[in-house]
Amino acid sequence: MIKGWFLVVAGMLMLNSMPTVAAEAKRHITVESSEQLYAAIHEANRVGGNTTIQLRRGLYAIHRPIVVTAPGVTLQSESLNAKDVVLRGPGMKQTGQVFSLLRVNAPHFSFIGLTAEQAPNHIIQVAGENNADYFHLSRSVLRDSYEQLLKVSHRPGQPEAADFGVVEHSTFAYSAGIGPQYYIGGIDLHLGQHWHIRHNQFYGIASPAKRVAEHAIHLWYSSGHITVEDNVIVNSDRGIGFGMANKGNQGGVIKDNWIIHADNGHPYADAGITLESSPDTIVSGNWVLQYHSYPNSIEYRFPATQRVEITNNTTNKRIRRRNGGGATVTNNHNVDKLTPLQVSTLIERFPPEYRPAVRAAIAQ
Repeated sequence: MIKGWFLVVAGMLMLNSMPTVAAEAKRHITVESSEQLYAAIHEANRVGGNTTIQLRRGLYAIHRPIVVTAPGVTLQSESLNAKDVVLRGPGMKQTGQVFSLLRVNAPHFSFIGLTAEQAPNHIIQVAGENNADYFHLSRSVLRDSYEQLLKVSHRPGQPEAADFGVVEHSTFAYSAGIGPQYYIGGIDLHLGQHWHIRHNQFYGIASPAKRVAEHAIHLWYSSGHITVEDNVIVNSDRGIGFGMANKGNQGGVIKDNWIIHADNGHPYADAGITLESSPDTIVSGNWVLQYHSYPNSIEYRFPATQRVEITNNTTNKRIRRRNGGGATVTNNHNVDKLTPLQVSTLIERFPPEYRPAVRAAIAQ
């Protein structure tokens, strides 16, 4: 009896220790022209995804939107250096049809080591309405679009969303230091859950006229449980926003970010961090230094904003309650400027072409 029991247990252990069947190997395609890029995307969609498309050094003209419909597709430069490969659209201008450079309609898409610029709408749109989960953006530059640079959309009234995304080590910028119109932003995310936005740089997301631009990072329309960590935001009308009025956000963390705005004449410069209908949120360890006339560095607004912790932040303006918001505000500090070492460290995080303007903005 004991021997039989031993044999059964040993057999179970052997089965559990056997290697699993390997997943299908990822396909690889290398391209060096726009025509080859479009053909590679078509092939990746046709075969069901699971494909890495590697772009050789050069300029790729994007004359119609790139649409990804299959899961597991990766676009990356051969060198993994964003300066080596540029995807360039037709420019920052209104068009009669939607023209984002890249639309992602499937999960597990990655965009690595690339520059993408000059879009009539968005540089990248991640279609939450198609459950495009596990989006990954890394070591890339998104710049100069007529609307938000990275849009994570949803269909109002429907539950589908893009969840579990990661955006890291990337730059979002307007090369002129100000946008072409007010309806712009860096990352505009609707409904998504459990994203991590970390170690990125934002520059010049500011409105030239009519009204304030959207935030460099804005999570709203029932988004939730998102961490925004160690980003540098320079000369943008609004830095980080969780929620908006009655289209709020649930929970999440805003920590260890750097938000600096010079007194540079931007007409709609606003608060650095804003919570609007964002309960159970932590705002901790951020630096918010604003040299324009807006009086508040951090704002928490509306009755739904409750059980919030605002702690260990460093600012040169007020932390203010508005419109019935509630928060525990403790151990925050006031300073006038950054140290020379902090200035140097933050400047080095931006691509070289932005460093002179960033230095002028933050070396107050």
